[in-house]
Amino acid sequence: MDILGHVKEVAATPFYRRRPMASLRYSYAKWKFLLNRIYTPGEFLEGLGVSAQVALSGYARWRPLLEDVVRSVKEKQGHQGGVSIEDGMVLFGIVRAMQPEYVIETGVAAGVSNSFINAALLENGHGTLYSIELPPAQSGAGRHEDGGVFAWPNTGVGWAVPPEIRNAIGDRNILILEDVRKALPKLLETLPQVDIFFHDDLHTPDHMLWEYELVWPHLRTSGVLLSDDSNFSWIQFCRDRQVKDGHYRNMQRLTAVLKP
Repeated sequence: MDILGHVKEVAATPFYRRRPMASLRYSYAKWKFLLNRIYTPGEFLEGLGVSAQVALSGYARWRPLLEDVVRSVKEKQGHQGGVSIEDGMVLFGIVRAMQPEYVIETGVAAGVSNSFINAALLENGHGTLYSIELPPAQSGAGRHEDGGVFAWPNTGVGWAVPPEIRNAIGDRNILILEDVRKALPKLLETLPQVDIFFHDDLHTPDHMLWEYELVWPHLRTSGVLLSDDSNFSWIQFCRDRQVKDGHYRNMQRLTAVLKP
């Protein structure tokens, strides 16, 4: 682990800067994730019990478009608010393999993960993605508690989603511009179940644990809980829920577990 880089990250993160014990737990979590990191999407999917061949079927059709999304966001915004190609392939693969009807993502930003998920839903031919994001004026208001400072609000929510995906998915992607603490509980009450949930908004441990705990009862059996930029809250959640094999397996701190 890059110790100097980690110290700078903590110093630039208001949440951890004010909470020494939380910052120590964060350091421990990053170390454990580094020791258990998986480097290829196929290996990660197989470790989750998902056939990589099935999960990534159809990906080649979308690959040039999705790689261009990742590239454009990195060039324009320094990768703020976007997953990597490898993480995106995991998202695509899980959606393809699980054939969900109801998917929720918290945190849209420029729309990188949104593009991968919607491409998989289009390949499936069914299913709806519910995307929750703060209004741009709030998202762009200075440094967030997790240290994030975002440029994407200047160009709009989901600006990087290709028209080919945006137009094809249509009303099967429902965008909710509201604080997640208000929007997510209301949304969960309207859905019969959640098949896949992906956290990628505020990355403070208390907020992340709140999302995991709130969604878990609504997640169907064998549904998937995913989290980007996971920290100690993921380890705590897996321990409290006695979720096997989900504590540390990760790709660039993208984590996932199946609900037993």
